[in-house]
Amino acid sequence: MNFETTDRDGSLIMTIRRDGHSSSRMTWSTATGEHVPVASECDTPRPKSKKITIHQTGRVNYHQNGRSIYIAPLTKTERPFQIYGYRIPSLDKLDECEGKETADDVVVDLASLPAGPVSFSVLIAPIDFNPSSHAVKLSYEAEGYSVVVQLDAVTLSAPKGLENHFITLTPSAGLFAEQQMAEDQALIAHHQARTGVDGPIIYTPNGEGVIRMIFSVPMRIAPRFVIELVDPELFVSDQNVQRDRRSETVMLKFKVRHRGSRKIVRRAVDIKSIELDSEL
Repeated sequence: MNFETTDRDGSLIMTIRRDGHSSSRMTWSTATGEHVPVASECDTPRPKSKKITIHQTGRVNYHQNGRSIYIAPLTKTERPFQIYGYRIPSLDKLDECEGKETADDVVVDLASLPAGPVSFSVLIAPIDFNPSSHAVKLSYEAEGYSVVVQLDAVTLSAPKGLENHFITLTPSAGLFAEQQMAEDQALIAHHQARTGVDGPIIYTPNGEGVIRMIFSVPMRIAPRFVIELVDPELFVSDQNVQRDRRSETVMLKFKVRHRGSRKIVRRAVDIKSIELDSEL
């Protein structure tokens, strides 16, 4: 199981890795009248690996079936919610990892568990959530939430005839019927929580010399800008601005160049002022 955090707005990408492909699947629900598994054929074989995206807005996308649910924005997490479940018929059905552990790997010792099926839950929870003894907790302290993978106290049951299958569980609904925070506001909330700054935020250049400015509030439209630098030999032109339609109302990305050489300046520079105009 892999977790990645996007640099743009801190959204999470969770991948449950499994080898191979499936040409059919069995689905059922806990809803009334939907307990009986239904078999369906896939148009083309699908990877057994599963991908889930947890956006800062609280929208959770399940890529294997195209569904979405809505929980609280990550920076507003106040109670735990299970976004995924996984049932294993027995631990010896798993392939042993042959690769070497890295500093980022976390291993949970399950050798003391009795033989038989086990199930795990993945939760988005407040930072102070206390998981079970067999668990991994990733804490995002600045934003005030955590991701928890823990062994279920009661193993997820399987329909008759499917006891020896690997089973995934996704909730039919989230905490809310619709998204609770706009994407642009969620991006600002992430960066303000991460830096502890309530107003505009300016990051130092990355390896390509790109400087990011996060606005204090979303703009109505992508703003016009005037950037004045302390060193008169440095400048920013329209050609040095990178536009991103998803975030142009909350973020400005630009490069600084030297007037004489026209080369990109990849170090931090002193900025005298930045003026933004979105024609309110």
